[in-house]
Amino acid sequence: MASPLFPRWQRRLVLAASLGLGLTGLGQMPVFARYGVAAIPGLGWLGDFRSTASLHLALAAVLLVAVAALATVWLGAGSGRPRLTGPGWCRVALYGGLAGSGLLRVLENGPAPFMPPGQVRFLDWTHLGLALALGAFALWRGRRPALAAKAPAGRQDGAVPAGLGRPGKYV
Repeated sequence: MASPLFPRWQRRLVLAASLGLGLTGLGQMPVFARYGVAAIPGLGWLGDFRSTASLHLALAAVLLVAVAALATVWLGAGSGRPRLTGPGWCRVALYGGLAGSGLLRVLENGPAPFMPPGQVRFLDWTHLGLALALGAFALWRGRRPALAAKAPAGRQDGAVPAGLGRPGKYV
């Protein structure tokens, strides 16, 4: 059996970073302190904004590096690379939107903010909405493969091109 394009540890790293980002993203809102989750022994750090924000940024960096490595391997496979399925394209769009909105949020928190408060609120809600959409998509279609086998040259459905007829007919 041929080795997979992406090793299992890389896929698990993306999953662990995504789950950690979801947890720390919720931790930046006052949800855990308000509903007493931070009062559970061992989970007090979830109520601390600074620790969850720092961990969120660190996990985002891990996720960006892991996804960039996956994209580099996929693009580097050239014409032999497998094609993305519908769920694969949805994952690309959701992760790309989250990365873009998160990057804009980090830049906005820098020394020179460039957006008015209304746009910052829209950016926050967009980031939260994309995170919720990724979570819902993972529950709905999470086990569907993102990659499909590469179709043979000629047709995308794998059938023999019409001009070739049956192999061996005229030999």
